[in-house]
Amino acid sequence: MKFNTVIRLATFVMAVQTMAFAAEPLSESLAKFDRDHDGRVSLAEWTRDRPAQFKKLDANKDARLTLDEVRAAYLKLATINDPKTKKRIDGVMNADANSDGSVTLDEYVAYGEAGFKRRDTDGDGFLTAADH
Repeated sequence: MKFNTVIRLATFVMAVQTMAFAAEPLSESLAKFDRDHDGRVSLAEWTRDRPAQFKKLDANKDARLTLDEVRAAYLKLATINDPKTKKRIDGVMNADANSDGSVTLDEYVAYGEAGFKRRDTDGDGFLTAADH
């Protein structure tokens, strides 16, 4: 009888935790990555679009992003005076792990993975409202 009580209590606690998790919606900026709409973002969801983004930014198709290419791409979206423009450009060029002045696809993906891990404050492999 005690075992059944423990099982019921554990099931209740898990249900309450699940409801609490679901009660905290993702921010708009994080929700766009939640492809399966489960209220959390996995590493695969977070990095899924990085190769396609890289391809769009690589204007001369040499498999390397330069500051000129990145700047030109983002200046199509907004002016250089827009604070988001500088942030976007820096967000790409900061991926230049070997400081050679260009970013490879591997560097770009690795930088995205590192950003995910920094944001995953509880280390559970998912980004949730509690992490962001």
